Amino acid sequence: MQTKYLWMICAGLASATEDEPANANHIFNAIQSTLRHYETALNPYGMSFHLATAPKGTRFYHGTGSSEPITGVEWLAFKPQHSLGFAHRSGHKGKRSDIQQPLNNPSNTGVDSKAQAGYLHTYAAAKDLRLLYIDGMSAGPGGALESQDRILFNDTIHSPPPGPRPPVGGPPAEKERAFQTCRMAKEVWGDRIDGVVRTEGDFEILLCSFERDMEVVRITQTKPQEGRRTGPRGTGPGSRSGSPKKLNGPGRGRGPGSRGPRGPVRGDCCSVAAKYDQSLGRKVHLDFDHFVSGFAYGLDLFPDDSGRPVLSHIPTELLEPVRRDINSMIETREPSLGSFDWQLVADMIVYRYSEELQILAAGDFTSVDAIRERIEAILEPFIDYRESGARNDVVELCQNEFIPASAPTESVGGRVIASISRTVCSTLVSGLLDEKDLNNTVETFKQLSKYLNWTTWKAK
Repeated sequence: MQTKYLWMICAGLASATEDEPANANHIFNAIQSTLRHYETALNPYGMSFHLATAPKGTRFYHGTGSSEPITGVEWLAFKPQHSLGFAHRSGHKGKRSDIQQPLNNPSNTGVDSKAQAGYLHTYAAAKDLRLLYIDGMSAGPGGALESQDRILFNDTIHSPPPGPRPPVGGPPAEKERAFQTCRMAKEVWGDRIDGVVRTEGDFEILLCSFERDMEVVRITQTKPQEGRRTGPRGTGPGSRSGSPKKLNGPGRGRGPGSRGPRGPVRGDCCSVAAKYDQSLGRKVHLDFDHFVSGFAYGLDLFPDDSGRPVLSHIPTELLEPVRRDINSMIETREPSLGSFDWQLVADMIVYRYSEELQILAAGDFTSVDAIRERIEAILEPFIDYRESGARNDVVELCQNEFIPASAPTESVGGRVIASISRTVCSTLVSGLLDEKDLNNTVETFKQLSKYLNWTTWKAK
């Protein structure tokens, strides 16, 4: 064998071990997918809850049939195009025209423009908004709603307690989620939360007090649309029923998030469109240091190798520790605009090793020497060829390549990221040094790829 890996072949093979957080792979993927449509569509069944902050002055949008500023409970979209789908008056019948009319001649619609037009509201946050982010495709249908319905709302959405409700519109379950969110914000969390952030076809905020937390920037009348009752196909998640002053946007139902909880997997992780999507998600800042994840509680989330996390079979009392920790997080911690960005570190790990691990797992090598040469090329920056027993040093240098020395590594996010980084690096070192044949070495990387299950591989 002619490769340089001979320098360490006789080194001790026992590598250092650390306590790995439970389900570190799933929590890592949740961190890397947060507030990104492509990744979230591939990991729609969220189990995590984060404190979030929308800085004062951040702009959000609402489409409705009323020109009056919104009061009370309502939904906000991150981008105006989403809200335009719901900027219409209720009650019109007839078919929507698919022919665009000239902007300078609304009368071409053949209908009364005032009757058919709606309004796009632009708002700016009147303060730093304190929010709770619900992970996954949390505004989509199906099982993607389980974490909020079973954990956050304690199975009350489809069997709501008696009592008066505010006059909000929309599908019954969504009306109840809006009510329960704002009830808990006041009664359970002492007004320490202003609303929740969720993901479906767009990112959205359910805000509990528009008049307190939003300032009107502008309210514009939209282009009249003949017979328009709901948002145009493909431009938003759908519509809510109800009068203009009720919940009627951003909406539910149709659009990117409506065909199963995953929605269609569109685009990719790295195109210009994907980067724009990621930048929209940055309108709110998440706390990746201290958050609550259902993956960390020893729950049987994958019964019968379900392939996705499931909560439907778990007794409510077993979910109580998760609820308790969510409440404690909200009651004791302050959302911060300066929390460490563990998502950025997760990105660097994925983008550095994704293609390399895929090549190693494919096993297209003529010999074990050939695959070791490939592995050594990956690890070479971390090898001191003067030393013969530095296996653990190589793992440590590799593991910490993207983790700053000042990072809060004892936090939830820090422990998970460090664990996955170490798993990748120790597997690479094992592939380089352990006495395995080609088939066993390739199998090791196949198992690693299966465990990691990164979104960069899923749509290939």
